[in-house]
Amino acid sequence: MTERAAEIFPTGTGWVGHDLSGVIGSSMCIGCGACAAADPTVELRLHPDKLIYEPSHPSDERAAAVCPAVQVDFPGLQERLFPGAEQTPYGVVHSVMLAQSTDEERNRKASSGGLIKELLVHHLSRPDIDGVIALAEVGGLDFQPRLLTRPEEVDTLPGSIYHNLAQPRAIELLRANEGRFVLVAIPCQLEGIWQYVFTHEPHLRDRIATTIGLLCGWQYSHHAIRAICQFKGLDPDAIEQVSYRGDGPVGKLRIRAAGREVAVSRRVDFGYQVAFDRSFNTPRCHLCVNHHNMLADLVVGDAWLPSTVMTRTGISLLINRTAEADATIRRLAGDGRLVFSDVTVEEIKESQTRRVVFGDFAYAYGEYLDELGVHRPRMVAANRQAARLAPRRDVEAFHRELTRKLELQRAGRYRYLKWRKATKELRRFLGRYVSWFLVRVVKIKSLLGQRKEVPREKLEIFR
Repeated sequence: MTERAAEIFPTGTGWVGHDLSGVIGSSMCIGCGACAAADPTVELRLHPDKLIYEPSHPSDERAAAVCPAVQVDFPGLQERLFPGAEQTPYGVVHSVMLAQSTDEERNRKASSGGLIKELLVHHLSRPDIDGVIALAEVGGLDFQPRLLTRPEEVDTLPGSIYHNLAQPRAIELLRANEGRFVLVAIPCQLEGIWQYVFTHEPHLRDRIATTIGLLCGWQYSHHAIRAICQFKGLDPDAIEQVSYRGDGPVGKLRIRAAGREVAVSRRVDFGYQVAFDRSFNTPRCHLCVNHHNMLADLVVGDAWLPSTVMTRTGISLLINRTAEADATIRRLAGDGRLVFSDVTVEEIKESQTRRVVFGDFAYAYGEYLDELGVHRPRMVAANRQAARLAPRRDVEAFHRELTRKLELQRAGRYRYLKWRKATKELRRFLGRYVSWFLVRVVKIKSLLGQRKEVPREKLEIFR
């Protein structure tokens, strides 16, 4: 291992719970901002080499107690949020649905079902809701949580943002404004917010009327954007605007820099497949056991199912964790704002894959990092009982490859990574497409009797 590679995952830090030194040393920060709220001397800064946000210094117990890169008490948080409810491997589940906005333009811009914006418009029209805290575009690669108070502001919000962000402003907005608010967040951000609220300012709990969570499609370091810009001949330091979705269910990545715009197919463009390879994820993503957002009242994401793969516009998978969330969806359907079909938790597993939903790889990788003496977040949820841990040899091979790829990324050798995928990794890369075709298009699992597809009549209501 080179000296530079040895810096990627420094050993000997182990689990450090009294401050953030382990988080910084192992690059596990995800930018939620909980530490900065707990300790005002902490700032989140974009590391010039790693190109992820991380704390300016290790701070102390105040920050460590709320940091989701130190630990997450899923059982305790779920009991606080959904008292008395059963904690299943899918989290607390009241109902599961497929749904789609009846506003086709909103649906197409979102790429998925357009449900989040329908929900936000609905909530902002209610007299008992004072605002929505959601991610808004500032400029270039900068997006910050913003407080919206009028329904007409909702359609100015961007779609999903894939690159790593610093988001302490969400907690700042909760602190600064009295009232009842809807909070939109990805899983790890919500983990940090709830841990901060319950640890330091429990009165803020009453200001969060409901939470809308996203099914997480991973978070990427800024190396991903710099790589795709290099492949497409754009200056990453001159980016004016970026949009990751739109124009159909899968959507395109659009980047405008120095007055020039490129549109990149997310499914078939080889450069995109290189730049948004999982090695470009923030390191904590590989250890996440909460992609299905177990701490949100209502969860929205793409329904990546064989039965929906050929739809003209996107369809959302909804997980309603409370009766209130379920009632909201049914009310919007009654008002003609959306259409939905009830499905089962099996569609969560099929859409997101069991490897992700149950943490098959994440739990195994965490145990491996423990053996190496590398800091990693302590977190065990109810999905651990359903996990089938990835084989040790697969985990070891992944870690070796990840270490090497992070070394290349931090050296700016993106073209070498592209060459590597076209040669050494080509067989595995093509295998993913073959697997996608067999599972999503041929529906091989159904043919083999391994699963039952969503009945056709449940899908006829969708575009």
